[in-house]
Amino acid sequence: MGDRHQMQKTTNDTIKTWQEESGDLIPRHFEAFRRLVDRAQDLVRREKFDAAAVYAEMAAFYATGKHCGLFFSPELESILLTIGEKTVPASLALDRNTTDNQAKQVLHVATSVKGIGGLTRMMWRWMQEDKDRCHSLAITQQDWAEVPQVLQDTIAQRHGQIYILNDSIGEFDAIAKAKRLREIAATADWVVLHTYNYDVVPLIAFANKEQCPPILFLDHADHLFWLGTSISDAVIALRESGRRLALERRAIKSDRSLLLPIILELPSRKLARAEAKRQIGIPEEGVVLLSIARSLKYKTIDGISFADAHLPLLQQYDNAYLVVVGAGEREDWQAAIAQTNGRIISYSEREDTALFYQAADIYIDSFPFISTTSLLEAGSYGLPLVTRFPYSEASNILGADMPGLSGNLIRTQDLEAYTAVLSRLVEDEEFRRSLGEATRQKIVETHTDSYWQNSLEQIYACATTIPRITARSYPRDRMFVGEPDIFIPHIHGWDDNFIDSAIQARLPVIPFTYRLSPWFELVKKYGLQHRIMLLMPDRVRSIYADLKATLKKHFLDRISVV
Repeated sequence: MGDRHQMQKTTNDTIKTWQEESGDLIPRHFEAFRRLVDRAQDLVRREKFDAAAVYAEMAAFYATGKHCGLFFSPELESILLTIGEKTVPASLALDRNTTDNQAKQVLHVATSVKGIGGLTRMMWRWMQEDKDRCHSLAITQQDWAEVPQVLQDTIAQRHGQIYILNDSIGEFDAIAKAKRLREIAATADWVVLHTYNYDVVPLIAFANKEQCPPILFLDHADHLFWLGTSISDAVIALRESGRRLALERRAIKSDRSLLLPIILELPSRKLARAEAKRQIGIPEEGVVLLSIARSLKYKTIDGISFADAHLPLLQQYDNAYLVVVGAGEREDWQAAIAQTNGRIISYSEREDTALFYQAADIYIDSFPFISTTSLLEAGSYGLPLVTRFPYSEASNILGADMPGLSGNLIRTQDLEAYTAVLSRLVEDEEFRRSLGEATRQKIVETHTDSYWQNSLEQIYACATTIPRITARSYPRDRMFVGEPDIFIPHIHGWDDNFIDSAIQARLPVIPFTYRLSPWFELVKKYGLQHRIMLLMPDRVRSIYADLKATLKKHFLDRISVV
């Protein structure tokens, strides 16, 4: 009992500390963001549009990972619109020549697609369920990962095509990608943006709205800064808190803000719960508490890990098991694992999650970063859902409030209540089964089949009839330090190394004089090693890279001979 009270006291103290720290942190982030925006603006004035686009992307990337008291930037979007108007002529918008007899064309635009994560899943499920339309996909920056086979198959079934823009265009050549995207969109009846928060390509591509198809933005990262408000004829919210935030903090007008539940594939249980437990090495009488999310969603806060938070429960019930899929091997969980004799089991990220859902008795949300798709998928298997929300109603965007969960999702504010709820669910099999079934029925009604399809049809109709969004005045960015902003740097903030690596990768493609300031900042933080080449002309860096590769090969050849 003492440990539980201590954990709760630590959580409360942490929230107060976050509030105090953010009063200093957010203004510092805002100042750094402003420097990047100002450099982009200066490059636009000098008509160095390629470099300006790179700086704009750096600014958006920074604001996404280092919350600046902004959820969108009118000034940054204005810069990108100017780049698009100057470099992507309206003549690239060709006549679409579609007739009523042809299947309507939907072009989905993504920054990158992966086999793990809710964003790509929603995309291919959207295409699968929307059977009467042709669906294609343009990807602006696909990384090393392959396009998931299920997505390739679905697009082929819908008679669409996949366009990977960075296959033939330079990694940071945003303007060339924007021109290509504009050409691809010429035959579309709707364009749906599933892009990452910092992707500048769509804003440049669709800055000129003449002959432009309706642009729909899927607000999948509603809790963070993102680009796209100024070109989006409609913004699709996935939950009410996201819709409210778009109205209040992104200047989205109410008639352009639409709600669409996350589309789910209706699961079919292939294994009995006892057999699924056996396959993951848990006895039939064990009660499995399951959580599935990406590793970054399980942050340790002031020394209390996700595993630690469940110690009081697991020590009280020796038949309870905590299974986490996505967290991977974590050093800071090892003590808790030892104290429970291995009843905390953590797997790395994987695509085959159905086995774990079928083995589970209770589903617990990731913390402090919720996982919306996993919650809904778990509920669709008939599992009771429990989440932690230690904030006030002003920070609802940090919690789980998706359509179909009201009245069924158990939301607790503190660890004591959280442990009490889980204790009842562990002890009372009838309660957890009845709650799980009620949750399943509501989720299936809301997130599958006719209800979802009707919601989508309304969105298509609204996007077709609503007047295209037009240019407007762009006020200066205004920083906000209050809820929910004060919590975002601590829950969703990216570390300096990740941010700086992204900025460093982009430096070689901008003019030398604009490279100096961020270069000095990097050297000040990390030293000169390997960074002198960032200042060299492209030709010199190319020669250096070739020489380095030749010497490395020669060295390896010598070793093999010896």
